[in-house]
Amino acid sequence: MPILVLLLASFISLPIFANVTFEKAEVKLVQQILKEKEESITFNQTHSRLLENTFLLEQAKQRNPAILVRQSAVGFSSNFHARRYTLTLLKSQFPLPHIPKLNDKVWQPYSSQWLQTQLPSYPSNNVYTELELMRLAKVDLSHLADGKLTLATLMSEQSMQNRYKLHQGDIELFKSLVAEHRRFNLIMKGLNNKLQAQHLSPNKLINIAKAELLRPTMLTYFGVAHSLHAERSDYLDELQQRITEQAVHGYFAKNKQKFRFIEKVQANAVLFEDKAKAEQFQSYALAHSFDQAVTHFKQVDLFAVDKGLVKRQKNSSWAQQVVFSLQPNQLSKPIRSPQGQWLVAHTKQRFYAYYDKDSETVKYQAKLALTDALAKKAYAELKKHWFEQHNIKL
Repeated sequence: MPILVLLLASFISLPIFANVTFEKAEVKLVQQILKEKEESITFNQTHSRLLENTFLLEQAKQRNPAILVRQSAVGFSSNFHARRYTLTLLKSQFPLPHIPKLNDKVWQPYSSQWLQTQLPSYPSNNVYTELELMRLAKVDLSHLADGKLTLATLMSEQSMQNRYKLHQGDIELFKSLVAEHRRFNLIMKGLNNKLQAQHLSPNKLINIAKAELLRPTMLTYFGVAHSLHAERSDYLDELQQRITEQAVHGYFAKNKQKFRFIEKVQANAVLFEDKAKAEQFQSYALAHSFDQAVTHFKQVDLFAVDKGLVKRQKNSSWAQQVVFSLQPNQLSKPIRSPQGQWLVAHTKQRFYAYYDKDSETVKYQAKLALTDALAKKAYAELKKHWFEQHNIKL
């Protein structure tokens, strides 16, 4: 298929930078975490996942670099989440050292007033200007975090909610966020000898964590997984634009049953002002028949004018919508109408038709399905070639 050739050509021309070797200890760390949700996952399956995650991380750098910084405009940064996940990985195998709190005297220069003085005006678009970031970068917090940290880094990685609180002078939140950085840095230093003994690199672990966290987003980007909000990437939109009318017609021919709809139903319905009367009618109809109940209770069938044949219309009445929802030979219980009356309905049978092959319904559903299949095939080919480039054999 032409799209696959185009995608592969663009992919193969890119340079290769990925580190695709994993220590046994690294795989085991990740396996322990994954077992919490998938108990039967094996070492080899975990290793394969790490390799795929590396592929996805490289693809993110090339195609979707924004998510390397943050996946949501209102959420925390990717680095923030990666640090937390790294500690989760380590906690599964190592007892994390206790990190004592900083002495209160250390915090004396830092107050709500100090924080508000250091920060620029709250950015209405949630984005700081370059000049504002340069100013924030001059506020060094490294001595508090036992590692490199500036106010620019701290503020940039916060969620919108946290950033707003900090602009309001929430000094306790500020202290807790700095303390999180300090705790992470000191834990990594405290575990340094144990990590070295197992050939575990802190930077590599952070990359493993980030790749695992970005995995769902990148699988959705490629169309291998689906977003809960039905979001689609530009990549998928480009794939869809290449689907021809001929392909849509072919899909329709092979999946015609998917495009069947209820065109009309044979049905009866009556309305009562009183619920008790409606219940009596329903009981009588169950014991005899709907037609007999209509005669017995001297009611008028709502659909008698059309001899009980109800056609699907754009502006169907509420009663018509009810009989379309009933199964064939189904008698409803009394249903309260929007006007406060009580409806008893009976659908005898359904009559089906098919959407036209050039209808918008067919085009929409066919393109979604064809794009899904094309995306999965393209992804498999991209991953296969990437593995071949790195001499990876599973």
